Amino acid sequence: MIIVDKIKALFSVKNYSDSNSWNGSSYSFFGGWGSWFYRDKEDEQKLINEGYLSNEDVFSVVKKLFDAASDVPLLLCVKENEEFVPVTDMSNDYYKLIKRPNKDQTLKEYRKEQYSNFLLTGDTFEWKIEAAGFNYPTSLKIVPSQYTTINMMNDNDYFSEIKNYYFCWGGQNKYFGPDEIVHTQNLDPSYCSNKGLSFLQPSYKALSTSNQVHTAEAHMIENRGATGMISSDQEGYPLTEEEREEINERFKKNAGGSKNYNKMLTVGSKVKYTSLGLSPKDLTLTDLDLNKLRKFCNVYGMSSQLFNDPANKTFNNLGEAKKSLYTEAAIPLAQLFVDSWNEHLTPIFSEKDGREYQVKLDTSKIEVLQSDQKQEAEKNKIVTESISSLASKVSTGQLESQAAKNILVYSYGMSEEQANELIPDTTTTETNE
Repeated sequence: MIIVDKIKALFSVKNYSDSNSWNGSSYSFFGGWGSWFYRDKEDEQKLINEGYLSNEDVFSVVKKLFDAASDVPLLLCVKENEEFVPVTDMSNDYYKLIKRPNKDQTLKEYRKEQYSNFLLTGDTFEWKIEAAGFNYPTSLKIVPSQYTTINMMNDNDYFSEIKNYYFCWGGQNKYFGPDEIVHTQNLDPSYCSNKGLSFLQPSYKALSTSNQVHTAEAHMIENRGATGMISSDQEGYPLTEEEREEINERFKKNAGGSKNYNKMLTVGSKVKYTSLGLSPKDLTLTDLDLNKLRKFCNVYGMSSQLFNDPANKTFNNLGEAKKSLYTEAAIPLAQLFVDSWNEHLTPIFSEKDGREYQVKLDTSKIEVLQSDQKQEAEKNKIVTESISSLASKVSTGQLESQAAKNILVYSYGMSEEQANELIPDTTTTETNE
């Protein structure tokens, strides 16, 4: 009857105007009435505790990703003569902010916190702090997303503007105005709340199973250290409850723990052997563990080969896997926040200084990507030399212009328009003469 009552309440005037709070965010009738039914979304703090803080696979995958993303250098560029060139003036206010967001963190430390909030909860909240007497941000700090709520001007209006951001932690309460926060969000298409979707949410079942596997392995070592027991093969009198408990305690003391792994127990009488427990391999725990690792890697767009997965043959070699770490995961993650800064910070400093700024990533510093760029440069050089050779042969009459164009189109993959621009039409030239 509860679900029937909720369906009825959905169409009542009272619930139409009431707002609610769930999972650290406010939501309303307009903002996602399906939240009454969609109760599978886990609390952000729970995902962090069970995932990053308790599961070594999640920790390794997330850490490798935000370490790689924070390794991609940031460049502040300014437009000069229709081109953006790097800013080298270390006294530039925007340059100083980018290179040292706040006095307590290095840029790399800040970026790791920036990315980890996003990867674990689906949101990153950056506080734009203005020092007294300044009308532009002089420092940036991360507001932990799992303790932050987004309040709307009107909870009953789906398209309402943001009223404020509310931070609550350990008895500390603080409100931030809409213009004080740079909010970068991973879309939650369920629209059950106005916060982002954690990457661990779709993989929560895999996370739960992975934690159970790790727990089972620990218990197996703790309680099943011995592999077998030798006991009497003769019928005896039934044991009393006290006797069984005493034997169980003694057995656990002698059989449990890693120090007793693969140990055999004996008793002083006519005996028989009884096998105890199964190995992790027999219980397929190892296979389960690898399977979950691959799922976490898949969620974050990485190859499990980077985490010593012997069965993963997706990439030809480890070098290709390392390249994909940047091209498929780290660079897109870093670019997301560069775009966010260009949207919310860059215009402030561009207006302040009367210059057009832009923050960019400098991928030329990523070593594993340089071999591809070198190969691309060599390929471009070959193509350029070939074009010059073909043009020269056409101009000296050694080759028909159409034949040269066909070579560019069919051998180098150019369009006909590009070929026409690069190779002169000798027939037209001769006619004009």
